[in-house]
Amino acid sequence: LAYAIYTSGSTGTPKGVAMVHGALDHLIAWQLSDSAVGEGKSTLQFAPLSFDVHFQEMFGTWCAGGRLVMVREELRLEMLRLLDLLRQERVARLFLPFIALQSLAEIAVSSGKLPSSLEEVITAGEQLQVTRSLVAFFERLPHVTLFNHYGPSETHVVTSLRLQGPASDWPALPPIGYPLPGVTVAVLSTDESPVAPG
Repeated sequence: LAYAIYTSGSTGTPKGVAMVHGALDHLIAWQLSDSAVGEGKSTLQFAPLSFDVHFQEMFGTWCAGGRLVMVREELRLEMLRLLDLLRQERVARLFLPFIALQSLAEIAVSSGKLPSSLEEVITAGEQLQVTRSLVAFFERLPHVTLFNHYGPSETHVVTSLRLQGPASDWPALPPIGYPLPGVTVAVLSTDESPVAPG
């Protein structure tokens, strides 16, 4: 056992999830091979400790020889001050749920406080929507890659989609991406039967 957290998942009923070391190890090994943010680079530790993403933030950073920038609780909701922290600490990677990313993008564009040290933004936990604010944000930071990660708490990340190039060309509702190496994804119908590709 690596950790235990509680989640309501798709049922709405709280339940404990026991994550084993093997699943976390697989995720971190994949992230190390897929990410450009490595040794000496900073990642913001944004997720609360009750959310599984914080394990990815911490161990993915430490295993790469990176630096983890801790954030005070009140800064999670004060995007202008959070932007100042990102710029001051030269943060290269962010993990944010869509709603926080949307808010950060709006404030960054309107204030002109763009976090120019950013290289990667990873979003998970909510459906990603490519809004006008996100397009404006990523067009001002064309060197930044946006990743859409998906995975239930029971498995952590199982799919990833990399969004690069002109943000105005990104789909409004990006798909959840492709399975990570060594992962099999099954799409089931409402009666839990496998559906055909497409």
